[in-house]
Amino acid sequence: MLTILKQESFLLLALIAAFVAYPLEHWLLHSGQIVALTAGLVLIAFIVAASMRVAHQAELLAEKVGDPYGTMILTLAAVLVEVVILAIMMSNEASPTLVRDTIYSAVIF
Repeated sequence: MLTILKQESFLLLALIAAFVAYPLEHWLLHSGQIVALTAGLVLIAFIVAASMRVAHQAELLAEKVGDPYGTMILTLAAVLVEVVILAIMMSNEASPTLVRDTIYSAVIF
């Protein structure tokens, strides 16, 4: 169990960062531009690290199941990570059609 947590430390850190950043969102945004920018960059780094771990796990699973299904798993993992990131980034956008069209284009691509 401890080895699994050690291997997935980036996912664990990203989860902790999300739980810490969510309640502190208003404070971070109202503490000044430098604090908000730094917090945003740290969260982006955690998102990238978690995305890389998800891609790694999808690659391991793809190797286990073989060629046609493995390719589908890798493709779906990449698209889902992109869709989740786009949905998070655009959740505060005033135009819901822009969010919808962006997510559709990511899925279709």
